[in-house]
Amino acid sequence: MPSQTTSLLLFSLLAVFIVSNIVAILFGKPGPDRARHSIPWLQRSTSLQLAIMAWLFWALAARGTPLAAFSLLIATGMSLSFVADLIMAEIIRLPNRVMGGIVVFGLAHLAYIGAYVSGGRALGILRAPLWGGAAVCLLALGVVLWQTLIRSPSAPQLLNYGALGYTLLITMMVATAVALSLADGRLGLLTIGASLFLISDVILGNQIFRQNLWPYVSEVVWLTYIFGQAGIVWSNLLALNML
Repeated sequence: MPSQTTSLLLFSLLAVFIVSNIVAILFGKPGPDRARHSIPWLQRSTSLQLAIMAWLFWALAARGTPLAAFSLLIATGMSLSFVADLIMAEIIRLPNRVMGGIVVFGLAHLAYIGAYVSGGRALGILRAPLWGGAAVCLLALGVVLWQTLIRSPSAPQLLNYGALGYTLLITMMVATAVALSLADGRLGLLTIGASLFLISDVILGNQIFRQNLWPYVSEVVWLTYIFGQAGIVWSNLLALNML
């Protein structure tokens, strides 16, 4: 369990994170297509804020405990996600930002899956039947979501199938979180966070591949994404309290 000082620091950073997201939207300006209404740099900074919180969870609370690998992999996944955010915002420029984002976010999901497996083992709640059942259901859902909401005949096949692979990877990440939550309901925040991440990416895929723009869709994508990531990062606290 984190010390009182560590908890105060982390909850203070969480308050800054929440206020930053609110201010970014309230004081932003609508874009030409009305899909966005935010201060981009402030909004993007909240991804970095979560990465800092994740590393503090590891360095100040989890390191030296059975949950060290769990916390370290979550910090790694959040840091990779921040890099992917910079790619998608074209702050880090690549020949194809969408494919670059898919690859780096995919690495983040692999880190998260590794974290959940490690955490489940450390807490003694990893159950193969639950994991297998959740994986089958979520992978099937991933194919349906890709086929109905993301796949576009006008997009290059490489991007279409890259999106399919990514969708299956994120659904496997969600399935692993669901398996842990079913084994112990105290980790419910982990499933909520992972599910919000999936919802965000499905909406984003629909926006990118099918050009389905509606007012403030970018804000819906960001808020479901960033609060989903917050749920994953703050599952550190729940897991540490279970030791």
